[in-house]
Amino acid sequence: MGYRSEVKIATTRKGYDQMCEYVDALSDGLDTFPLMGSCCKPDFFEERDGCVVFGWDYIKWYEGLLADVSNVVDALSEIDECGLPYEFCRIGESWDDIEFQASRNNVELTLHVEPSVTIEIV
Repeated sequence: MGYRSEVKIATTRKGYDQMCEYVDALSDGLDTFPLMGSCCKPDFFEERDGCVVFGWDYIKWYEGLLADVSNVVDALSEIDECGLPYEFCRIGESWDDIEFQASRNNVELTLHVEPSVTIEIV
């Protein structure tokens, strides 16, 4: 079954488009199932005022082990090098497994991601 996470990324529309192009180039000719790209939208996608938030729920986010995950992480590095802002948030199954990264001047983003935890008593 494997460990699952919830992942959300916020960036500008330009940043998202560049990430899609980069993931397309990395996935071209390979037997992979890209998480995003020109022909594949993420599970979650919201756009407003020139910014987007996108991501995946209940995903095996094994950076370095799964090529499609590594391609998205590499695409984030690529837009960072181009000077485009982004926010990345991954919440795992454990209480203390929360990862958050922000790059550049994320004040430019009109949409943001932030960690949140809900407690359900059953």
